[in-house]
Amino acid sequence: MNKDTVPQNYSMSLALFDLVPVLLFGAACLLLWKMTGSILILAGGIISFVSGALKVLWKIIVVVREKNVWPLFVQMRIGMPAGLTAVLAGFIFSCFTRDMHVFWGAALRPLPILFFILSMAGMAAMIRCSSRLDPSEARANWIEQSCNTLAQGAFLACMLFIYQKIV
Repeated sequence: MNKDTVPQNYSMSLALFDLVPVLLFGAACLLLWKMTGSILILAGGIISFVSGALKVLWKIIVVVREKNVWPLFVQMRIGMPAGLTAVLAGFIFSCFTRDMHVFWGAALRPLPILFFILSMAGMAAMIRCSSRLDPSEARANWIEQSCNTLAQGAFLACMLFIYQKIV
């Protein structure tokens, strides 16, 4: 995909479906922030959320105006890695600076581990699909966003199981 490509077969349902993993990840980051108190996790979650929401806006504009607003598309290449890096750095920093005994006691149980593994598998599937499929094709987007939704849903479930044991 380049700045001159305007996907022709995107639909509003595809654009709105793209919002689901954004919301799921945002909710999971909020829970992780509440459990760790890390401002880096909160900032990274917000950056990732905004980046994902801007990508959704890009898809809506593609559908409604049949226009490719390139900065809305390409920003995700910067925003998403930056946000995820901040979340990961915040979590690692929390592990070294806070008492995470209760968190790890809740996290190292079968259901959180299972859902974390499912989340990582979903992310790996999404990355594989995005490297092999044409992002201008609606079918490829449905596949990628289905993997992403499953991954983020599993990540949120993992955070919910941990959070429920902590509070």
